[in-house]
Amino acid sequence: MQPHGGAPDLEEARVRVLSVSYRIPGMQFDNHTLFNAPTLFDYDTIVFGAGAVMDSIRAAVRAEGEFLTHADLPVVNGATIDGVAGLGALLQRRRDEVQRALERGATVVVYAAAPSLVTGVSGFTGLDTYFYLPAPEGMAWDASTIVGGEGPGAAIVDHDHPFVPVLETYAHDVLYRAYFNERAPGFARHAKVFLRSTGGAPVGVEFPVLGGRVIFMPTPRRIGDDTFASDEGSALAAAAEEIAGGASGTRPYWVNDLAVPGLAEREDAATRAREALATAQDALDAATGEVEARAAVRDIVWASSDRALLESALSCAEAIGFERGRTPEGDPVLLDGDARLFIVAAASPEAVGMSAHYRLRQRLDRVIEERAIVPRGLVVANGRSATPPADREREIEDSLRVAAEATRYAVLPARALFAAAVAALDGASPDTLAEVRQRLLATDGIVALGDLIPSLREPDAEAAATNG
Repeated sequence: MQPHGGAPDLEEARVRVLSVSYRIPGMQFDNHTLFNAPTLFDYDTIVFGAGAVMDSIRAAVRAEGEFLTHADLPVVNGATIDGVAGLGALLQRRRDEVQRALERGATVVVYAAAPSLVTGVSGFTGLDTYFYLPAPEGMAWDASTIVGGEGPGAAIVDHDHPFVPVLETYAHDVLYRAYFNERAPGFARHAKVFLRSTGGAPVGVEFPVLGGRVIFMPTPRRIGDDTFASDEGSALAAAAEEIAGGASGTRPYWVNDLAVPGLAEREDAATRAREALATAQDALDAATGEVEARAAVRDIVWASSDRALLESALSCAEAIGFERGRTPEGDPVLLDGDARLFIVAAASPEAVGMSAHYRLRQRLDRVIEERAIVPRGLVVANGRSATPPADREREIEDSLRVAAEATRYAVLPARALFAAAVAALDGASPDTLAEVRQRLLATDGIVALGDLIPSLREPDAEAAATNG
């Protein structure tokens, strides 16, 4: 971390803090924009000024000023090519970096803003205020969870929270721009409220996310004002240190000259132990990744949300030989050589109906309009998702089947894709898997795989095949 001032005889703070579009003075902080910041997951604590981040993206879309990456590449609202960084690709990379930071235990602090949308980012549709921020399981940072509002004051309801002293530095100058809906799905299970508005709405909330935490704070009335910035920065640095388990503040240079018997030997032993732990962690991460990849295959038969089903469907598709891809708009697509298959996932406790058709047709029509080609599509349907796969009847509405036949795309029950993926993992021949992929690419209507995948055969058909 490059210090931004301070006495030269102070050692760098143990917790690295990156502040993105929320200026904080002090040697503990690296202040950057979302464009020119270094790689985000290299920091232990990341601070976002949510409103200013969105303002900077809007300015980049409108080409209002020059924006550079940390490597001094110009940011343009287009494709990433030699010498320039595409805005959409850069924003997607930042989202991935925040996720990785949280996976490794980082703290993300967000000075909240009202939900809003930015349109016009090439290759990144539907970009909202918290696009870069993963949410706890079962939650979303959308307008049903975070509500725009403006109100002065914030009351402390958990005096032990490490970020309460941060609020106290500007307590008389609070003007929150957003609050939380306590009735939103998942809020009661995950949220730890430590600040409320004078009317009782949560405005300071902590959530566990992946391996780290996300802390939402109310904003000062005058964001970026120097009046409280120095005190706020000191309090924020101390809070970050406390969360990380360290002493607050920075270490004077002369501390290292104070001898403590046995300390050096124990530091060496701790270093060796950390190296051994890192090796073991790499092995654990690899093993965990393999477990999760196989578990994702199984998850397809019980996934009850479209998002979870899509992720599992993509894993199953990879198992049978497809490659994952994405369109410039961010939509998932399956690749098999030169062939492309646009995929939509639809889960329902009842039979899957026409909503999946409309979503897929919207994507296919956009491709036709923009590229003048006839694209192929696939709906993966997990109907009767709460019923054991073998007991499911009428998983797909007749209307969806007819629509698929008429407008020429494929529909595949999730349990059939599961069976194909299991067969692939169990050693199915390359020819069999190639035929499975070809049927998904060529079928108009519901895809039949029973003649290729034994576990999908009906008992009568199985008996006939055996007797014959």
